[in-house]
Amino acid sequence: MFCRLTLATLMLVLLPWLTAQAQPSNDDALVFNTEEYPPFNFINARGDIDGTSTRLLQHALARLDVDVEFRLLPWARAYTEARLRDANCVYSTNRTRERSPLFQWVGPLEQSDWSAFALRERDLQLATLNELRHFKVGSAHEDAVGIYVSEQGVPVINASRDGENINRLKAGIIDVWVTSSPLAPHMAAKQGVQLDNLFTFNQTQLYLACHPSVDADFLTRLQEAVDQVRDSDEFAAERALILEPVE
Repeated sequence: MFCRLTLATLMLVLLPWLTAQAQPSNDDALVFNTEEYPPFNFINARGDIDGTSTRLLQHALARLDVDVEFRLLPWARAYTEARLRDANCVYSTNRTRERSPLFQWVGPLEQSDWSAFALRERDLQLATLNELRHFKVGSAHEDAVGIYVSEQGVPVINASRDGENINRLKAGIIDVWVTSSPLAPHMAAKQGVQLDNLFTFNQTQLYLACHPSVDADFLTRLQEAVDQVRDSDEFAAERALILEPVE
């Protein structure tokens, strides 16, 4: 009887510790912040956070049996949460030279071309970033595309959300929108707007960026799971269905 009671007591003591080993070792629940940035991350018709990057992370987390809170926020806030708050991450984000030392990184989750877009009715014939200096160019706060274009000497007018630039094009507030080439067709199709892809000026990969407080061992396991899911035929088929409207 004594041995059985001792074993039972030991299991009660160890159970919380064993459970904790399956979870990232943070005092706070882990949060993955994102923005409306289709087809990588967006709110679907059911009101759920969806997208190719979201599904990839969800499948990887399921393999690890780890629960994470997903939140959709304006981009500047989503980025700031991961930059300043413990146990927070942000996706899908570009791993730039300036951002690289600020976070721990998992990915790549996706790839993206950076392009310049204009309303088709404008019939603009542009081919280089240098030519954009003569036009009103739009992007979004803390967006890597707009930051890059600005660093090339092109003045950029930032919106709070990248999706606002469709209406800003229609209103004549901006002439050209610099953004991810998969994003613009999705946004334009939702609003019945026709855009021209004027030219592409960069190719990048998108990642999950995590606050330094997030457990490094957990992120190593998450990276392995992301690689396995991303390389699977099942996920390739699932991803193709999400991308289908713009390909």
